[in-house]
Amino acid sequence: MSSSADESASARSLEGAAASDAAPYGPVPLEVDGWTFGRFVDEIAARFGPLPAMAASDRSSGTDGLRRWSYEEMGQDVLALQWGLMETGVAPGDRVGVMLSSVPEWVLYLFAIARLGAAFMPINTRFRSRELHHVLSHSGSSALVATGSYLGHDYTATIAEAAGERGAGGRHAGLPALRTLIGVGPAPGPGALDTADLLRRGRALLAERGAPPREDDPSAIAILFYTSGTTSFPKGVPLTHANLLPHSVRAGGLARLRPGEKVLTLYPFFGISGGANKVLSTFGSGACLVFQDAYRAAEACDLMWAEGCTVVHGVDVQIRELAAEQRRRGGGPPPERRATIAFTAGIDEGLARAMGEVLGIRRFIHSYGMTETNPMILRNELDDPFDVCLKAGGRIAPGVEVRVVDPDTGVPRKPGEEGEIVVRGPTVAQGYYRDPQATAAAFRDGWFHSGDLGVATADGLVFYVGRLKDMLKVGGFNVAPQEVEETLRAHGAVADVAVAASPDARLGEVPVAFVVPAPGAAVDPDALIAWSRDRIANFKVPRAVYLVDALPYHTAANGSKLQRHILKQWAAERAAPAP
Repeated sequence: MSSSADESASARSLEGAAASDAAPYGPVPLEVDGWTFGRFVDEIAARFGPLPAMAASDRSSGTDGLRRWSYEEMGQDVLALQWGLMETGVAPGDRVGVMLSSVPEWVLYLFAIARLGAAFMPINTRFRSRELHHVLSHSGSSALVATGSYLGHDYTATIAEAAGERGAGGRHAGLPALRTLIGVGPAPGPGALDTADLLRRGRALLAERGAPPREDDPSAIAILFYTSGTTSFPKGVPLTHANLLPHSVRAGGLARLRPGEKVLTLYPFFGISGGANKVLSTFGSGACLVFQDAYRAAEACDLMWAEGCTVVHGVDVQIRELAAEQRRRGGGPPPERRATIAFTAGIDEGLARAMGEVLGIRRFIHSYGMTETNPMILRNELDDPFDVCLKAGGRIAPGVEVRVVDPDTGVPRKPGEEGEIVVRGPTVAQGYYRDPQATAAAFRDGWFHSGDLGVATADGLVFYVGRLKDMLKVGGFNVAPQEVEETLRAHGAVADVAVAASPDARLGEVPVAFVVPAPGAAVDPDALIAWSRDRIANFKVPRAVYLVDALPYHTAANGSKLQRHILKQWAAERAAPAP
């Protein structure tokens, strides 16, 4: 790890030479089928050694300036950390939860855990104890890597509440499989090991014994993502090395990344776009990943200019704020930049044109995908016409099959007819982790049924249109209304509740709740919102609570069914400005 002044200066001198030194280096071959994350990190460390790999603005570390790693340094720290993890008892086949913000240690743990043959399990840092307990319990995680406090949140308390008291043998009563707690920065609990100590011990073992053993089974789980679904709790999506690696590395070629090029990513690492696709695509091309521990528009703008970033990855909310920040600063014409953008609030032609004028982003990729299929299974190319780039989707990724079908019969729709997007191919998960019922519902006859609405064109392009299922997408984060409803129903003053999406100019949509008070109970909407904020992640918290006498149920043959399309109308009506 480069943290001293001398090491940082050395890293900066390498960056300055990157453009001229890039010629001897070639990107990792796009055909990496059969590779594992372990082979991948060993290969890029050897191939791109002195080039910069990471430049991180990490306020959580207490370090001034950026934290920097070259590819060689990153590779050595991955090997050392793997030795340290093995010393703690982490073994192939284990699941290791990592609840960290976007910091360099997140990346080191990703490769160290995967290299030794365990499954890396990223955890959303906004999760509260109830959600954290679910993912750790359901996955049977044997270890958890976390920090004790961050951005005013007491993670030590969250972890303690999720895990319960320690019992005999140091096991947690609420999470009997959890054996080891590891800290990055402030200790996340009593007896927690420290990452810096693991690295020191690992470096000694590396010098003494050489590289630790590498597991090379591409069919093993590399990353176990937990993503919100239509059930009340997040579902586990196990993705193998083979699911993730070739597709993500090819994405670097799609963005035309070059060795030594600086790539600013605004995505959080705990999601598949930020933590898998953008990390692997950048490193697979020998480029440098520039990132923040948490998105801050003004600082992101500083980084973009100071580091000379020519590629930007983010969602429309972030790009809009980045453009506004740059507009406030003024200056001459920006350099040409490229980007991948997720338009979470719907296609915004005004933003797409403004980011060219203000940020220099005139060529961009507007892709479609999800955790179960990988991002970018549908995407345009950088040189496609502007009107094609505006639409989510487009060309089908190599090796992947995508159809638009009747959601009831599965019969393919004709070009121009809307239907459900279904996907199969090497990027697609085989099912949900330890959830046969959900797997049977979504993975049928070899196809993953997305629950999303799409349309195919006569020339073979496929574009995303909307969602068939009830999921909300709040600033790019999935929110299952049933999970929020289950939380609110636990309040004694709530007799019934339904959650719907309300349009929001910044985040696309946000949750709002329609509440039927319990007989004789007085419900204070603001108090109920505050109460829920302590129990679920903040992006899931209803932005408004509306008191109603009854919810819109429809009596069907199999019982009453909530009419969510009516709820959506209610939400839109209440969000509309007064005449």
